[in-house]
Amino acid sequence: MATKLWHFYFFIALSAAFIIGVIVGSYSLSEAFTDHEYLCTHDEGQSLNSTEAVNASTSDLASDAPALEPSPSDLASMAWNESLGFGEILYVSMPDRTDRQDAMNLAASMSGFKLRLINGIDGATVSTKAIPDNDDLRWGQLKPSEVGCWRAHANAWRYVLDSDMETALIVEDDIDWDKNIHQVLSDLSLQMQSNSLRTVSPTDHERTSAPYGLDWDVLFMGQCYDEAHPKRQDLVQAYDDPNVPSRKDTEDVFLKQMESLGVKGNDVGKKRLLSPAYGPFCTMGYAVTRRGAQRLLLHLSYLRLRGPVDMDMMWNLQEGKIRGYSVTPPPFSAWRVGGQKDSDNKPAPNLPLSGKGNRGGWSRNIKNSARVAMVNELAMDNWKDYTNNNKGAGPAKQAEKGKPEEPKSQ
Repeated sequence: MATKLWHFYFFIALSAAFIIGVIVGSYSLSEAFTDHEYLCTHDEGQSLNSTEAVNASTSDLASDAPALEPSPSDLASMAWNESLGFGEILYVSMPDRTDRQDAMNLAASMSGFKLRLINGIDGATVSTKAIPDNDDLRWGQLKPSEVGCWRAHANAWRYVLDSDMETALIVEDDIDWDKNIHQVLSDLSLQMQSNSLRTVSPTDHERTSAPYGLDWDVLFMGQCYDEAHPKRQDLVQAYDDPNVPSRKDTEDVFLKQMESLGVKGNDVGKKRLLSPAYGPFCTMGYAVTRRGAQRLLLHLSYLRLRGPVDMDMMWNLQEGKIRGYSVTPPPFSAWRVGGQKDSDNKPAPNLPLSGKGNRGGWSRNIKNSARVAMVNELAMDNWKDYTNNNKGAGPAKQAEKGKPEEPKSQ
């Protein structure tokens, strides 16, 4: 009887131990499954070994660290891209001036940037109803050529607003630039980022994404005439630029402006100037911000148009209705060939058609003309190259040349 009771109690104890073991094991398994599920979810469903877990932890810490702010030189390097650091480069050209379009695309390809064509407009085709109110005309009735020029540039401003661009460079189709234009604008970008002429501090966005800043409406880089504000000639930022033209290659109007702003003597030919725009003429080359395009359309279309587009831009600058900077000497300049081809206006019977042509063309205010450089860089003499390499001597001599040298007799 005692033996049966012992077996009974032993069975009871063994069952209890089994039940306790199952409970404890289930709890541990549940905890382990819960931990594994958390890790998978935390690392996007991937199971981690101990090394991977450490790496994941380090990666999480790194991702929480603030991104490094680009240095000024990083932003300036954007001037080396195919749009010179702007959103796009737009060029205005009359549809029938395919000669100028060929030249612009060729020169741009040699300089490593791309252009987008904005068609010029025949002012005679612009409806009189579409011309802005002009009861404040300062120079008499606008000529058809002036209406067409205004309309083409207004179309360029509209293009900027229709796009996602923050800035655009707008040029005309008869310009030249320095062959080192990327370096010229990279140096300018550094100055714009450390601009002592700003009226407000740069935003975080400007510090990280705007190589020329965004505190301006118009940046003049292709004016044919300029002057500084007569009462604010203290507002200037002069900087060294190895691509500045010499004194003899700089037009008097820019030498006078530089002198009025304190750059004279040996500094001429070494320094370029950044100053608030006040009296620029011509629209050969200028950049606009998005806000600048809005203000230009407001003041030179929506409200009125008081004269030629470049003149009215200047008047608005002088009145303080738009904000701009001038770069002196300007990086873009007119390319001239002489004769009637230098103008899109009606032919002048007293001038020859072609003048000197591109082979005899010239530009001022530029140290190393991109147009001159491209002719030299593309020049070759194919048949002379063959002769110099001894590849044009004919089959017999080529065969003779290819024979092994005979051993000399002893």
